Amino acid sequence: MNVHYLPVKFASQVIWLNNYKSKIAVHGTALGLTATQLADEVQWCDDIIAAINNIETKSAELKSARNTKTTTDKVQLAALRANIARHKTHPDYNTTIGSELGIISNNTGFDAATYKAALTVEIFGGHIRIKFTKRGADGLNVYHRKKNTVDWEFLARVTKSPFDDHIVLAVPNQPEHWEYRAFGVVDDEEIGIASDIVEVVYAG
Repeated sequence: MNVHYLPVKFASQVIWLNNYKSKIAVHGTALGLTATQLADEVQWCDDIIAAINNIETKSAELKSARNTKTTTDKVQLAALRANIARHKTHPDYNTTIGSELGIISNNTGFDAATYKAALTVEIFGGHIRIKFTKRGADGLNVYHRKKNTVDWEFLARVTKSPFDDHIVLAVPNQPEHWEYRAFGVVDDEEIGIASDIVEVVYAG
């Protein structure tokens, strides 16, 4: 079996690229490279490393932003909803006021505050397949993590079922235990409460 020399994981790629650009400077002449060709290869390595670093930075920023949104939903949004519920009990409240404030639900039987996503996972075609039904939501935000770890990692916003998670094993042929959960999404906002956690052991 022909195994490709370039690592899949970004962190390993950075290590590989730094090694390559330092060693090609040593062996470039023996390989017939001109100074310009050598400089090009080193620059390509630097460009790829910069692109990877940018992804890591943006991923961290997105994770932080999502954590902030989750926190505000639990505190400020919860407080706002409580106040709105109280407004609706005021003697002078009427449907005209409610309509202008946008606090009358248009979805009969759909309660965004109590919406609970439901999903299942299974091994299918060498990947982890996630199945779900939207049940009135626009889609789901799906998160995953390795079993016995703390932080959930945002995986994808999905609008069509099924969705496949293409896991790359940290150690080839060593099974990993993964957990999944999801939140409903309406108008690009997470709603409701987390789904039940579902689990699967993936062996590649």
